[in-house]
Amino acid sequence: MGTSPGKLGEKPASIATRLTLWYALLSIVLIAAAGSVMYWVLVDRLHQKDDQLLAGRIAELRAILQLHPPGSAFFSEEAKREATMLPGIQVRMQDSSGERIFETVGTQPALFDHFPPPSETEHSTDWRAPDGGFYRIMAARIAVGAGYTVQAAMNRSTEEALLAAYRRMLWLAISAALVVAIVAGYLIARREMRPVLRLAALVAELGATDLHRRIGDDDWPSELKPLATNFDQLLARLEDAFARMSQFSADIAHELRTPFHILQGEAELALTRAGSSEAYRACIESAAEEYQRLAAMVDALLFLARAEQPDAQLDWQPLQLDHEIATVCDFYQALADEQAVTLIAAGNGVVRADAALLRRALGNLVANALRHTPSGGRIIVAARQRPDQGAEISVSDTGDGIASDDLAHVFDRFYRADSARSRAKAGTGLGLAIVKFIMELHGGTASIQSELHQGTTVTLTFPA
Repeated sequence: MGTSPGKLGEKPASIATRLTLWYALLSIVLIAAAGSVMYWVLVDRLHQKDDQLLAGRIAELRAILQLHPPGSAFFSEEAKREATMLPGIQVRMQDSSGERIFETVGTQPALFDHFPPPSETEHSTDWRAPDGGFYRIMAARIAVGAGYTVQAAMNRSTEEALLAAYRRMLWLAISAALVVAIVAGYLIARREMRPVLRLAALVAELGATDLHRRIGDDDWPSELKPLATNFDQLLARLEDAFARMSQFSADIAHELRTPFHILQGEAELALTRAGSSEAYRACIESAAEEYQRLAAMVDALLFLARAEQPDAQLDWQPLQLDHEIATVCDFYQALADEQAVTLIAAGNGVVRADAALLRRALGNLVANALRHTPSGGRIIVAARQRPDQGAEISVSDTGDGIASDDLAHVFDRFYRADSARSRAKAGTGLGLAIVKFIMELHGGTASIQSELHQGTTVTLTFPA
């Protein structure tokens, strides 16, 4: 069971709608990605700047410790003077026992309490105070004397406010971009889909009487040009098939009308006149001939109809052509002897083909040759292997021949080269058409050469 792209009964979204959604999604993803990258770059740069300031303050205290011992007047004076230079940074220094040696004025007691002990290298972190303030804290050990711990912090609430404003602007930009992308994308998609709608309108206008029209010559976009070209090719095939179907129907009606008129005329004549048994017998024999011709025509039409089905399969097998030709010639030998016509089988070769169809094609050619070859004539069925491993079979006769004007049409259905021939010689008009169709099924060709009163040669060429 086939599956549909959507739920049962659900109307699929239009191409314009899907293009709009994809366009809007892509725009939002790109804007959000670019905004996020810029946001994190800004955050990283602010952290670097803050860390540089804190590291600079710690480096200054390390330099003071190296020059002046803690607790001395010089140390206190230098530390206080450095603290006044950057009033936004709070500093606490402790010795190895945890006793405070120096702390800037106004330092919050809880600011450094939850900060983990520093390692040998400087490290920093962010901390949010209970009052909502944001701080950047850095700690380091100073290896001077018994060792000291220095902690420095700075209030970065202004930076957080800046980042919050940036985030609000980013969300506002994404929302505005989403609305603009949807509206603009839909308008653009609808505008660019106009050629598709025009193509659909042109196709909708076509009917059985408009198969001659073509749409590929219009100025279509490059994406629709192949579609328009392929549709024109489809129209050409439909026009050809429709014409052949109409001609075929007319040919069938024409071919069936003649035998029915003959049967009706003879039956009415037999009913209106009192005749002898011989006259009735002649009437019945004539009717039997017409029935036989009708049966042959129906059989040929059924064969063509079945062979043209898409699921028609060929029974491919390697065939010895001398054996196949001999089989066909043996079947028609009695008829050839009755007409005093010499039937000759010659040549050999191998071909991959369907045996039944090959024999039918050869049978049609031999029967057609017998029908138009007078007594004392000759028919030669010869085969040969081609250098490219293909094969050819030719059926030549010394019969009536065909006029040059008729050669281009002899493979058409119901076409007869000589309309003046007697009805006793006339066939169904489908023999050569069936031969051509069988060769097309095998990927081969059928060709004919003929001259009036000199004979005819039909050549079947099978590919390698």
